[in-house]
Amino acid sequence: MNKRLKKIKLNPVRYYSRLIKDDPKGIDLTMGEGHFDSPFNAKLKAYEALLTNDTKYGPIEGDEKLRKTLIEKYYPTYQADKEIIITNGCTQALFSVLLSIITSSEDEIIIIAPYYPAYLKLIDLLGGKAIIIDSGKYQFKVNPEVLEEVITEKTKAIIINEPNNPTGVTYTKAEKDSLLTLFKSKSYYIIVDEIYKQYTTKDFVSFSELINNDDLKKRFFFINGLSKSHMMTGYRIGYVVCDELMNRELRKINYLSVSCISTIMQKAALGALEEECFVQFVRKYYLNNLNTLLDSLKFLKIKYVEATCGYYVFIDVSPYQVTGVEFCQYFIKNYHVALVPGILFGDSYGNYIRVSCCKDIKDIIRFINCLTEFVESNKKV
Repeated sequence: MNKRLKKIKLNPVRYYSRLIKDDPKGIDLTMGEGHFDSPFNAKLKAYEALLTNDTKYGPIEGDEKLRKTLIEKYYPTYQADKEIIITNGCTQALFSVLLSIITSSEDEIIIIAPYYPAYLKLIDLLGGKAIIIDSGKYQFKVNPEVLEEVITEKTKAIIINEPNNPTGVTYTKAEKDSLLTLFKSKSYYIIVDEIYKQYTTKDFVSFSELINNDDLKKRFFFINGLSKSHMMTGYRIGYVVCDELMNRELRKINYLSVSCISTIMQKAALGALEEECFVQFVRKYYLNNLNTLLDSLKFLKIKYVEATCGYYVFIDVSPYQVTGVEFCQYFIKNYHVALVPGILFGDSYGNYIRVSCCKDIKDIIRFINCLTEFVESNKKV
């Protein structure tokens, strides 16, 4: 057995979800999986693909029309024929990118805590070395000065998740310009995970819109997909946007790992991309959920990470003299509400919990009521 694989333990986020699964009173605020069904057009196009026998092998790099549509809608500064590849979800996209750049145990990949747990596990699996920056010391962001302290000649890449899971934090244009100035002077890769890009405010600017240097462009990877934006977690449609040279390498990995992506699911993705009204409705709904919870946290004077994007809220429960795990256990037992402890997102976050707001507004309101009761009972104590 692969020794590196043997050391890896699966992420227990689903464990907390399962605790509430058979509870008729339970509400699940754990998973980042929207409660809406996937778009009708996605299901229709999948059905049509089956009826018309569009079920053969597809291109290694993905359906041509799908690649063109994604580039035109989301990454117009890139070329659809050379600089995008469709993957079996964003996790495979990240795996492929890391596989293409990690070549030895000396290769260092910088990740920013709190982080999506798979980042650390994938780096370990591929034999690289994760260098963790605790962003909680810097208002949950990194700047050039912070990065300069950890960058070495062994640094191979940095992963930036924006909006961040679990905090929802994003960077301003000025902050991105400052980081780009640093990146221009270095030679490592920058991997930007934008799976929650749909859930941003109107003033959000992607790194992809600010790159004006060909050499810098060659070192950027943008990872995205339709799971969160189009309620298509089970369809497994992700993609990587990057320079032509690296795209060629990723095609080799696609060929050797999955041959090609499901042609049926790619047709479904094309159908979903026609549903812009649906996507905007979902965006507004979940951002409204987020803001409703944030307003309540402010009213209750509960500490949390300041953010207005994504659909997670990262709450500090230390004032209640409990750990995040204890808080989650208490809410399951007493309120039938499942949450995720912050320790899963980095060792420094044992006193935090993550709340997922991509649910029915009634569930968010019920959680707020439970939280209000909890806070009031703690005041009496």
